[in-house]
Amino acid sequence: MSTPLSNPRRCLLFVPGSRPERFAKAVATGADQVCIDLEDAVAPGDKETARAAVIEFLAQAQAGGNEIGLRVNPVSSELGKADLAALAAAGVRPAFVMLPKVESAAELAAADAALAAIDTGFIVQIETPKGLLDARQIVAASGRVQALMFGGFDYIVALRGRAGWESFFHPRVQLATIAAEANVGCMDVPYLDIKDEAGLREETDRVIALGFTAKAAIHPAQVDTIQSRYLPTANELDYARRVVAAMADNGGGAVAVDGKLVDRPIEIAAERAIALGLHGLRQD
Repeated sequence: MSTPLSNPRRCLLFVPGSRPERFAKAVATGADQVCIDLEDAVAPGDKETARAAVIEFLAQAQAGGNEIGLRVNPVSSELGKADLAALAAAGVRPAFVMLPKVESAAELAAADAALAAIDTGFIVQIETPKGLLDARQIVAASGRVQALMFGGFDYIVALRGRAGWESFFHPRVQLATIAAEANVGCMDVPYLDIKDEAGLREETDRVIALGFTAKAAIHPAQVDTIQSRYLPTANELDYARRVVAAMADNGGGAVAVDGKLVDRPIEIAAERAIALGLHGLRQD
């Protein structure tokens, strides 16, 4: 399930399912996707009331400029099964359902079956070495998968390592490669220091360079920074337009633009830049 360039999915903002007063505020940030969380952000004793609040909000939410979905508890757990059953019984249609800690294709099959009557996509979180090693089989298990998401902090704990750019580099590259092969999105782990805008900007740029199509956020203040990093600058947009025009004038064959040879792969990148440019320009 590839991402339409006319409807980019650059940032997913998490909001706790136990804080219903924040749901509408999260949507109002303009984040391309808003994910109401029933898993890590909700204390064990609040799971049922949070589930009811999320389903009520989804039933009333109006379609707008962003996509609204939820993260359930792990599909293999009793809580996860109860989340999916309640969602199916309510008949609501979230834009996506995030499935955490997925380690097998069988888990996707179970989610598919539980939500057979609901037209929704899946964001699949890869959070363990086993999940990463089996990610090619996992992403192929359901046509509903719209993105794979790197669960970096759970992953590094399972790996017995320490969180950092170096330790995250290999799994990020591997997951981005698998997502690209499957033609689905690839979403990065949130940046936890909500006051460090420069660090967020730098990390977003670095994962974009690795092939990540989106980055998650844990605070509304992070949304604009993340989403803007995916946009072209004015110079990049101008160059992209000239590449597309030159290729068209040359019948689709390779041609020189600004003294550099460009061909179909460069044209594809230019087309993507033009589509993203409809949503604004990046100010470096």
